[in-house]
Amino acid sequence: SRWTYAFIPVIIVLSSSHFVASYLYSEYRYLVDITAFVGFTSLVYIHAYSVKFVSEFLQKQQIRKQFSSYLSPDMVAKLIKDPSLLHLGGEEKELSIMFTDVRGFTSISEHYGKDVQGLTKIMNRYMTAMTKRILENSGTLDKYIGDAQMAFWNSPLDDHLHCKQAVKAALEMLGNLDGFNKEITSEGVPAFGMGIGINTGVVVVGNMGSEQRFDYTCLGDAVNLSSRLEGQSKNYGVLIVLGPVTADRLDGEYFTLELDCIAVKGKKDGVNIYTVFYNPPTDQMAEWNDDKEVHNLMLQCYREQKWASAIKLVNDLKGAFDGEMDHYYNLWLERISEMQTVTLPEDWDGVFRATSK
Repeated sequence: SRWTYAFIPVIIVLSSSHFVASYLYSEYRYLVDITAFVGFTSLVYIHAYSVKFVSEFLQKQQIRKQFSSYLSPDMVAKLIKDPSLLHLGGEEKELSIMFTDVRGFTSISEHYGKDVQGLTKIMNRYMTAMTKRILENSGTLDKYIGDAQMAFWNSPLDDHLHCKQAVKAALEMLGNLDGFNKEITSEGVPAFGMGIGINTGVVVVGNMGSEQRFDYTCLGDAVNLSSRLEGQSKNYGVLIVLGPVTADRLDGEYFTLELDCIAVKGKKDGVNIYTVFYNPPTDQMAEWNDDKEVHNLMLQCYREQKWASAIKLVNDLKGAFDGEMDHYYNLWLERISEMQTVTLPEDWDGVFRATSK
């Protein structure tokens, strides 16, 4: 260990002084009292490494205090073991950012009425179930925003699989939500719904805030887009919406479908957005891939304003993907019907420009 290696030079110095004193006496009968030298050297060593020990202890306590609420115990232990992994100052870094929000919160709050304590307890149970999956998949819990959560991956510890980890966490959170809903509906509480948005991009991450209080968080366009994607999950009838970089980095580990090219509120340029599922069983994979080709053709017809063909393909896709996309296809039929009544410019780029978050 570092302490052992640091102790070796002191042993060498003290042993050498003893050897020199013994040599001088045995050869020249010259008596040298090394007591003061040994005592002074020992005191300097003890002082120096006591200060070092206290400094490292306080640093580890600071790390534990700051990150124990954000990270899993295993990740906190890694930071404490090697604080050099931690960069507390602001830095530019590519992160995968997740936003979640509760669907159907109005009916839940109406169920509890004036029972504020009851509502608080059920929300705490929900947050606990969801947060567990974030921390288990190496995520950093940034904050709770009412009934919403924000988390990110790839900081403070590097994680080159951050896109896959974020998506894995999201899918497992939906699995936890199913189990949670079975519990609470048996208690007479309305089921929770949830929307999730995940986006990957370069942001500024670090300690941010005021002199009185600060948080370890991230800022940037990629964060804003992630929040907007979560908001669009309801509009597209899906549970998870991914940004283009996140979807591209999954490398076939999960099954993705393009939803649209959208310019979220506040943006002019469109981005391709996707949804994601676990890969189907091997014997269904070919069928899902065939349906995916039909799905992509439908989007192409839509962008080429071939409305009749697009409508036919949408109807053909009903029931595909185990029915998981049927809500999306119903909404898409409504979209196409609206587009048919609008006079589009000749240079229409196929981008849907959202007017709501």
